[in-house]
This record gives sequence, C-alpha cells and structure tokens, in this order.
Amino acid sequence: MDLLTAPFEVERRRRPTPVIGALCLVGALMLGGVAGGQWLERQGGLGRELGLAIEGAAIHGGFIAQGLVIALAGRSASAAIALRVTGALLAAFLLGHLLPWGSLTFLLLPPLLAHECRGHPMLQRIGFLAPPRPVSLLVGLAVGAFLGGHLLVTSSLSFGYAIAVVSVGAYASAVAYDIGANALSAEWLFRGALFSHWWRHWGFWGAAAVSTAFTLVRYLLDPALPQAPEARTGAIVYLAALALGGAVLRAWSGSLLPGYLASVAFFAAYRALVVG
Repeated sequence: MDLLTAPFEVERRRRPTPVIGALCLVGALMLGGVAGGQWLERQGGLGRELGLAIEGAAIHGGFIAQGLVIALAGRSASAAIALRVTGALLAAFLLGHLLPWGSLTFLLLPPLLAHECRGHPMLQRIGFLAPPRPVSLLVGLAVGAFLGGHLLVTSSLSFGYAIAVVSVGAYASAVAYDIGANALSAEWLFRGALFSHWWRHWGFWGAAAVSTAFTLVRYLLDPALPQAPEARTGAIVYLAALALGGAVLRAWSGSLLPGYLASVAFFAAYRALVVG
C-alpha cells in the first residue's frame, strides 16, 4: 500500500547548459548575418559591399564567438569580447571592399583579440596564453611553408597552374585577410576551443580526427574555394594535412601560435597559385 500512497514525482528535466544555449544563439546570429548579407549583396551598389562585409564578419566573428563560449564556459565576458571583435572584423571587411589597401586593417585583428582576452586565465586551456618556445614557432612556420611549397610544385607540374603574384596589392590584401580572419578564426575555434576540449575527453587522435573533419567542412563550404574537381581534391588533402599538423603542433607546444603560423605560411603560398 505504500506504493499507492506515495506522491507521484516527475523527473526534472535538466536545464540546457549555458554553453549549449550560447552556442545556439551564436549559430542563429551567424545564419542571420549571412542571410542578411546575401540579401544586401543582391541590391547592388554600396549595398553589395556592405552585404559582403556583414557576411564575412558574421562567419569569422561567429567562429571566434563560438570559441570564446566554449573556452569561457558560456560566461558573459565572451559576449562582450565577441561583439567588439566582430565589429572590428566588419570594419576591416568594409574597408577592404571600399579602399585599395583597406584590407591591411585585418592585421590589427590578432593584437586586438590578444588585448581583449588577456585578462581571462581560462583561455590558457585552449593554448592562447601559453608562452610558446621559439623553436615551436620555427617548426610551425616550416610545416606551413613545406605544405604550401609542396602545393605549388604539385599544382604547377601536375595541372599546369601558374605560380605568380599578378597584383602586389591583391596578394597583400589576401594574405592580410588570412592573418586577421581566415587563419585566425579557424585556429581559434578548431584547434583552440574544439580540439582542446575534445583532447581532454577523447585523447589526441579522437580530438584531432573530429577537429580536422570540422575544418574540412568549413573550407569545402567556402564559395571562394576553386570548383574544379582536381582543385577540390587537392584542397581536401592539403587542408587535412594542415589541420592535423596544427593539432600536433598544439599538443606538442601547448600553444595555438605555432599552428596559426603554419596556417598563415600555407595560405601565403596558396595565394601565389593562379588557378584557371
């Protein structure tokens, strides 16, 4: 009879963690920014330039925001930092589209991110505040330069692509974009927040495999990637090698900087490849 008189208790549902809720919010804002940017692009004129800037800032600012949410466990500080960095990205993209050398403002993004995050010791968990050894920086540059050089030689010999810097301004703008947006946001999220989190739970190989897969999805969805089948196949191979190398550098050095330098060196070589 005790069972019949016992009060009925409904199991309480667990509340979503702040991290999950914040990641969903960031994802929704990214999608909204991309959709709004594409709508403005179709309007033409200055709307097109503003739309491209909003789209770029939404993507790369969203990646950095997601990394901050994961690294800071959903704390409110991540929102303030993400908003300021995304605003700086928007300004850099807009200047890059409106002024001949405006893209050089992307070079201000890495020191800005470092300045914004310097007061958060928790970021040491993703390798941000860990002081790298000088030799690890040289190894990172060497890894990126080797992969980039191999890409240039293979592409020119196998597919007849040219190696040339057609315009110094365009090349400098592209490399500045890689330094302040492309490599920065990818390294921050995929090798910093995600790899570091999964590394603590799954070990090195599981974390490296999944973070590399996420990196490939990010680049294969990029409309700027050449659409030729051989180019896309080569991109998968080299970007996978770069992502895996970044994970090794992150684990070996304890810092994000060697992997970031490897990405910058690789893309600096890639920008000299004329695909067509």
